[in-house]
Amino acid sequence: MKQFIVQLLAAIALAIVALPCPSQALTVGGAVRQPLNLDTATLSRIASTDVRLTDLTRDRKFNGVFVYRGVPLRTILEMAKIEKDGPGFKKTTDLAIAVRTGNGQTTVLSWGEVFYRNPDNVLLAVAATPVLPHMAKGCGECHAPAFYQPTLDQFKRRIGFPKLVLANDFYSDRSLEDVVAIEVIDLKREAVKKDAPKPSTARFTITDASGKSTEFSNLSGYPRKAVDVKILGDGHGYHGVQKHEGVPLKAFMSTSDLGQDLDKAVLITSTDGYRVCLSLGEIILSPLGERIIIAEDGGKRAGKDRKFVLVVPDDTAADRMVKTVSKIEVVSLKQQPKLYVISMGCADPALLTLEAVSAMGKADAFIVSESMAKQFAAYMAGKPVLFDPMLNFEPVFMKKHPGLSPEEAKRKLAAQRAADMKKIRDTLAAGKSIALLEHGDPTIYGGWQHWIEPEVGGRFEVITGVSAFNAANAMLANSKVYTGVSAFEAGTPDNLVCNKGNIVITAPYSLAANEGLLKEAAAGGDMVAIFMGLKELEKLTPLLQKYYPDSAPVAIVYKAGYSGEASMTRTTLRDLRQMAENEKEKMMGMIYLGSCLK
Repeated sequence: MKQFIVQLLAAIALAIVALPCPSQALTVGGAVRQPLNLDTATLSRIASTDVRLTDLTRDRKFNGVFVYRGVPLRTILEMAKIEKDGPGFKKTTDLAIAVRTGNGQTTVLSWGEVFYRNPDNVLLAVAATPVLPHMAKGCGECHAPAFYQPTLDQFKRRIGFPKLVLANDFYSDRSLEDVVAIEVIDLKREAVKKDAPKPSTARFTITDASGKSTEFSNLSGYPRKAVDVKILGDGHGYHGVQKHEGVPLKAFMSTSDLGQDLDKAVLITSTDGYRVCLSLGEIILSPLGERIIIAEDGGKRAGKDRKFVLVVPDDTAADRMVKTVSKIEVVSLKQQPKLYVISMGCADPALLTLEAVSAMGKADAFIVSESMAKQFAAYMAGKPVLFDPMLNFEPVFMKKHPGLSPEEAKRKLAAQRAADMKKIRDTLAAGKSIALLEHGDPTIYGGWQHWIEPEVGGRFEVITGVSAFNAANAMLANSKVYTGVSAFEAGTPDNLVCNKGNIVITAPYSLAANEGLLKEAAAGGDMVAIFMGLKELEKLTPLLQKYYPDSAPVAIVYKAGYSGEASMTRTTLRDLRQMAENEKEKMMGMIYLGSCLK
């Protein structure tokens, strides 16, 4: 038996060390200046450290003991450059950090527990080594297999990386695996109006996540705790040690309706508007949470200047000390399900906006074409794809099912579309968010409005981006009009807003339905930019010739934004169709027409 146990542990150790770690994608966004997209391979190359964690959750589930190697979360957030925007409270002490897994589980940390504690306490782990028990006599001599085998099995389980590890928490409920998104959240609670009455320092309120408020004017009836705190501020330096006695904030939290989820932040506001954030986890899971107290300060004139003070004694700076507590709010940061319509740029990943990276981190599932899924796999973090929207496009569907009769094809396409719409409804009903990935700017001739909007009932958010119009404009601006001379001698590039400065963005079917607009644009010398025109040149060219001379200059920018593939040709309206027929690309092209072209 002894030999068997030793061999078993050796096999477990080898299995853990040799366990392959897929390159999981991780996005960092929110209130940051530089959103990040990292994978485990990249994280592994950043300076790392080790922490040991006994993985035991509040329900007493034991998940093994491991030494985790990874990068301090503080290092990652410093790379992303946390920055608040807009008016209001400028300090970062009231920021929250939401960490989400691939299955939608969320936990919240406070800015202070990351930046006012030692960096190694909060880690993004990318590897783990088991800490195996030394069993000289073997488990079988003391316990039956039913007792020890489930424990030993934990040392050979799969660990999902990146893993958030909080070494200071007694229970490991916040140490999440398969982390795919980190969002820095500015709580942006309403500021007190200038003409509003000043809150009393002699009382404070606690409002739970359901909105129920309780007022406190004294601390009687609660257990007391005394703590010493070093008065050290990042701005004012060291000012000695103070002793405070009060009630652990955890005791007040136990009277509120908090639930079991750790996706909540606790916002403490002073009478003068100063704000700090604590996470629910650091209050109820960490032993240090027992030492976070609300103290009563009688002031120099008892009964006159009485106030309540928040003391967080184990921070490395005292900036989260609130000297006149006015209100304490429990804020749920649980993500409300919605559908994000995200522009992925018109071509290369280099045209992806930072906002798009952040939005993809909030999604739990994707609606995306097969080609885009391959192109942007690194940003999708292995999350599920509900369906490929291109397969619901009738020409594509017919190409995939060439043997169907028109009636049968119509029926099957309608059934497929209905099934896909049900996937959207079911995913949102399950509390999960969806990202629909689109090329270019979704607000310019995006097809999603016709079939998505009725299904989501307004629960969508559009993340705009670089369209083919933007990329094609850049091609025109960067082109040399004449050959054989310097760029300076060639003069200025094409000016898209010459004359009256008007640009008409349109499509062939729009022009056919509104010839008056085309007539006015031609008479005024306005620039006309035509989307989706290459396949309609047979009908489009005669329409243009009704209002423009054959000598009118025309430019076509093909595959705008595609590195190494984008190109531009210039011609006249007379030769437009012939020139387009000689080009290989038959669909992806922006057509420009107008006297502003050189």
